[in-house]
Amino acid sequence: MEHPYATIVICALEEPTKVLEDLKQQTFRDFEVIVAKEKGIVNAMNIALAKAKGSIFIRIDDDVNIPAMWLDEIVRSFQEDVIVAGVTGPTFVPGSRREFRDSIRYAENPHWFLQWLYDNNPYAPAKIYKCGSVSYGSNFYENMDWTTVFEYKIDHLEGTNWAMRTHLIREVGGFDPAFDGVCEWFDSDVVFKVKKLGYKLYYNRQAYLWHMLDQGPAYHERFEGWGRIKNWLRFHYRHSKFHYKMILFLTIWLGYFILKRIQSWKR
Repeated sequence: MEHPYATIVICALEEPTKVLEDLKQQTFRDFEVIVAKEKGIVNAMNIALAKAKGSIFIRIDDDVNIPAMWLDEIVRSFQEDVIVAGVTGPTFVPGSRREFRDSIRYAENPHWFLQWLYDNNPYAPAKIYKCGSVSYGSNFYENMDWTTVFEYKIDHLEGTNWAMRTHLIREVGGFDPAFDGVCEWFDSDVVFKVKKLGYKLYYNRQAYLWHMLDQGPAYHERFEGWGRIKNWLRFHYRHSKFHYKMILFLTIWLGYFILKRIQSWKR
């Protein structure tokens, strides 16, 4: 396919057989697939960006289930408004899989303090709260509003359901390798750079997929606290206004990582 409309990049350590089968069932067919297996997520994404032939650059993980209409909905969202730079949708996590991410498990039925920390809007999709945390609303099917007709006002693109115009990613210099380790925030860094050019983001509730979380080989890397905190600080230094809730969130997050490290020593 010489000039596909979309390039779909799958970050994977091994051949993502199930995801590739789901992509064969898509009703929208004008796309290419790049399986990014190179070491380091940001490095792999930049290599894929250099290879990409599609006008739309889409990133998904290797542990998702994809409905047949998903890509149709992503593409339609771009075609309706030329000023839309990026599109995202829900990344639903089945109830039985939420235990594999503490952040999602805690957000499922948040304590009143956590609700306050999340600006009393704990189920908002694709938001970045004043405390500096991302929202987890897109993970909960049962809390998605399917009835009202309105456009969600979002701050970033969901990392597992991430689509942006390829030329805009290249225009802002691609993905920054300074975001290392688990590499959180590297994609949001690109999103915020593009937003500063005057473009907007769109949240399509129908462009959903299912994130089948598990304890994969990189699971314990998520408890390596300093790398994740460093990326968090880098992103917010570049793109956010300081709010006192950030200090509270950072203190809680640091305590969480210390506790996890103590627990690993006792095993």
